Amino acid sequence: MYILFAVTIICFLMAFVSKLTKNLLSFLLRDSPETRALKAESDQIRRELSRISMRDNYTGYVKVERKLVAVDTQLGEAKSKDSSRRTIYEFGLRWGLYGVLAFVLVVISIFYRYTPVVVFGDNFSFDPFGRVLSFPTGVPNAVSTVFWIVVNNFVARTVAGYVK
Repeated sequence: MYILFAVTIICFLMAFVSKLTKNLLSFLLRDSPETRALKAESDQIRRELSRISMRDNYTGYVKVERKLVAVDTQLGEAKSKDSSRRTIYEFGLRWGLYGVLAFVLVVISIFYRYTPVVVFGDNFSFDPFGRVLSFPTGVPNAVSTVFWIVVNNFVARTVAGYVK
C-alpha cells in the first residue's frame, strides 16, 4: 500500500520539478553584492542627473550622464554573470532532481515488479486489457506496479500541464 502513495508522490514531484526548482531558485539566488551595489550607484546617479538642468549646466549634465552610462554598462555585465550562474544552477538542480526521482521510480519498478498494487475480485473483468494491467505479476484482475507508475506519470504530467 505504501508503494502506491510513494509512486504517486514521486510522479507528481517529477511532473512539477521545473516549477518547484524555478520558485526555489528565485527565493535562494538573489543578486550578487556587486550587482546590488551597482544598482544603488545607478539609482543615486539618476537622482543626481534629474537635479541637474541640461539647459543651465550642460557640461555637468554630460559628465554625470557619461558616468551613468559607464555604471549601466558595468551593471549589465554583472547581471549577465548572475543570469548565467542562475541558469546553470536552475538546469543542474532541475535535471539532478529529475534524475534522482527517475532513478527511484526505476528501482521501485524493478524491486516491486511482481507485487500487485491493487487486486480486484472475480466480479471484475478487465478483458482484453487484463494482461497489460497486470503485466509482470501474472495475478489475474490486478494492477501491477509498472502499470501504476505509467498511469500516475501520465496523470501527473496532464495535471502539471493545466497548472501555471
